[in-house]
Amino acid sequence: MYRLSIIIPVYNVEKYLPACLESVDRAARGRCEILIVDDGSTDSSGALCDDFARGRADVKVIHQKNAGLGGARNTGIEAASGEYLFFPDSDDTVTEDSVDTILEYIDRYEPDIIRFCLRCTDENGKLIYETGSDFPKGTVFDPSSDRFILTQSPSACDKVMRASLFKETGIRFPSRVWYEDLRTVPKLMARCHSVVYCHKILYNYLSRSGSIMNSSKVDRNIEIIDAIEDLRDWFCSNGLSERFAEELEFLIVSHILIDGCVRVIRQGGSSHPLVRKLRSYALEKCPDPDKNKYCRKLSGNRKTVYRLLKAGMVRTVGLIFMIKK
Repeated sequence: MYRLSIIIPVYNVEKYLPACLESVDRAARGRCEILIVDDGSTDSSGALCDDFARGRADVKVIHQKNAGLGGARNTGIEAASGEYLFFPDSDDTVTEDSVDTILEYIDRYEPDIIRFCLRCTDENGKLIYETGSDFPKGTVFDPSSDRFILTQSPSACDKVMRASLFKETGIRFPSRVWYEDLRTVPKLMARCHSVVYCHKILYNYLSRSGSIMNSSKVDRNIEIIDAIEDLRDWFCSNGLSERFAEELEFLIVSHILIDGCVRVIRQGGSSHPLVRKLRSYALEKCPDPDKNKYCRKLSGNRKTVYRLLKAGMVRTVGLIFMIKK
């Protein structure tokens, strides 16, 4: 049995896939199970996966009909034999020391979830941002008492998660939807017992024009409300909504009022009707966000945008982003 299974969902990424697979290969060096799920690609991605796997016992390629990113990840979860699961996207790369560091943290802390840092660049290699951590190195938290953990990034690609979290809870990524990470990772966080933070950058995230977060399909951003409703229903049905009430409120403010509205403003302009819908939903579910301790701790640009959107100054936010272009 492997300590770590690396699950890579693939769909029509022939331009980016070789770099992803090469980076994983350099990092893993035969010590991990690599599961590549070709999710019905119509370009040469499937053939590239087969070429990479040829003659290698540590690599398995699964070809399936298109089920979306969540469905492809779920296929990998079911097929994985590793104790821990890592979910790189097929247009991103991992650092050469990523697997070394992940295995070190697994051996040292045996946590349910490891969160590490990432670097985001555009297709020209220009740095957009890097994530970091304010916590001391190797800090381990228990979300049942350290509830702020749920307010952290819900991305799956900057985390390694114990396989049993999925298998014992039945939690899976939803198929054919946007915001599948937001619908899934906070649930896993609420059900786990230990989260450890790694300060190293282990992941290179590529911000490309064709990705979901940069998609021109503005109207599909309404699905972020579906994602939050999915979370609210799950926490309620599992008797966790009161315990994590303030954290759930903050997720609404952070992901709908701030991120959702900004995304629509950037893609469709400040007058797009979806901005009003997202803002109205957020303030209905969290009518006095200034009382939320996490909202009070917002800083920098996020605090400015939050204040403006809460006050209904949508056009001002639009002008800010026009100036930044």
